[in-house]
Amino acid sequence: MDAVMDLVTAVMASPWLYVVVAAVVAIDSVFPVVPGEAAVITAGAYAMVQDSPHALILLLVTVIGAVAGDITAHHVGRGAGPVTRWLRRSHAGDALLSWARTGLEKRGGMLIIGARFIPGGRTATSIASGMIGYPRPRFLGFSLIAATAWAGYNVGIGMLGGIAFRDQPLLGVVCGVGLALVIGIVLERLRVRRENRAQDAAASTQDDVTAPRDGTAAPRDGAAAEGREAAPSHRRSPAGYSTTS
Repeated sequence: MDAVMDLVTAVMASPWLYVVVAAVVAIDSVFPVVPGEAAVITAGAYAMVQDSPHALILLLVTVIGAVAGDITAHHVGRGAGPVTRWLRRSHAGDALLSWARTGLEKRGGMLIIGARFIPGGRTATSIASGMIGYPRPRFLGFSLIAATAWAGYNVGIGMLGGIAFRDQPLLGVVCGVGLALVIGIVLERLRVRRENRAQDAAASTQDDVTAPRDGTAAPRDGAAAEGREAAPSHRRSPAGYSTTS
C-alpha cells in the first residue's frame, strides 16, 4: 500500500500530469469510456495535500482539454464518423443521440451546458450538434461555459476530498469520484423523468385537441338526420295542389 501511495504521489507531482489530465479529458469527450472525471478529481485531491499539482493550473488545463474534446466530437458529428455509428449500435446510445439532437433543436446552448455533467451526454450532444450543423462559433461559446463550470465542479470535489482526508488522499479521491457518480446518476434520472412528463403532457394535449372533434361529429350527423326526418315532405295531389304530410 505504501508503494502505491508513493507511486501516486510521484505521478501527481510530475509536471507531465497536466498534459495527461488534458489528454484524458479530451479523449473522454469523444469516447466516454475514459475516466475524465476521475482523473480531474484525483488531481484536485492531491492539490490540497502537496505542492503539485497547482489547483489553478489544473483548472485551466481541464478547461482546455474539455473544449478540445467537445470541438473534436462536434467535427466527428459533421463527418458522421465511426463514433456516430458506434453510438447507434446500442439502444441506449441511439436513444441518447436522438435525445441530444431533439434537445439541441429545441433548447440549443442550455443543453450543451447541462449535458456536460451527464456521463455520455456530452459526447452525444457534441456529436449531434455537428450532425445538425449547429453553428461552430455558438457551439464553441457554450462549450467554453460548460467546460469551465464542469472543471470547477470536479476540481472542487477533489479539493474537498483532499481537505476531508488530508492524511489519506486516496480515500478522498474515492469519496469524490463516488459523489460525482451519484450526482451524475441523479441528473440523468431527473432528465429522463422530465422527458417522460413532457411526452405525457404532449400526448394529453393531443388527446384534448382530437377528442372534441370526434365527440361532436356524431351529434352533428345525428342532428342532420333528425332534421331530415323532421322536415315536412311535400307532394302534389292529382288536382295540382300541394299537400304536406
